[in-house]
Amino acid sequence: MEINDIILSDEALNVIDNGTWVDEIEGAPGLALLVSGLSAKDAQKSIEDKQAKARMKNRGKALTTEQLARCTRETLAEVVLKGWRGLNDGGKPVEYSPELAFKWITSRNGERFANLVLQAAQRVDAQANDFVGEASKN
Repeated sequence: MEINDIILSDEALNVIDNGTWVDEIEGAPGLALLVSGLSAKDAQKSIEDKQAKARMKNRGKALTTEQLARCTRETLAEVVLKGWRGLNDGGKPVEYSPELAFKWITSRNGERFANLVLQAAQRVDAQANDFVGEASKN
């Protein structure tokens, strides 16, 4: 068994922390997302900070499922998603902007988009060594 099948290389950790393009996303043909992994240092810190603030508002009570989801969605929008390609509105390309990303990911009608970003980030976490291998072939 290859050790890189078990542990992450330094290059793979760099991909998780800094992001990479993920395409061939199930249910979104032609879309590519530039995302970091959810296990990235910045993403973990963001989730921890947001949950801590929410717990303070709850006066130490456990967070609801809705509050936990909100913390994750805000982190997806503010930290994890860094760009997109292949996203159109009425046939015209939509340029990436952090404001649009936040609006779409955190809104109730943006659940499908949030799930696509989450799916891409989870692929980065799970397949970081593979993304490094792909990059070195190009």
